[in-house]
Amino acid sequence: MVQKFHTGLAGKAGVSASLLAEILWKEVKENEFYRRCQYGKETWVCLDWEKVLAALPYLTKREVKAGFSRLKREGVLIERVEKQEKCRRMVWCAFTEKGKKLMEESEDEIFG
Repeated sequence: MVQKFHTGLAGKAGVSASLLAEILWKEVKENEFYRRCQYGKETWVCLDWEKVLAALPYLTKREVKAGFSRLKREGVLIERVEKQEKCRRMVWCAFTEKGKKLMEESEDEIFG
């Protein structure tokens, strides 16, 4: 398995945060392509922890959640929580303008 990550973001927020950002960025681009989950200027992604952990089997849930917190703290992601039932909640996230710029720069490095 080969996984890429943004080295600049990894330097600021850690490797787990950078790997998570790549997964979320891929989903955002897919949602943009199919015009799903777009509210205002943002394209949102439902954060499915099981799916993320399956994509990053070498990281623990704690490491992934810490990476998510660091991405929010660095101003890369914003979060929205919807309570559906008494015990369940859905976590949605979107990239900020700063986050979009970082991820697009990462794509430019790869594709020239």
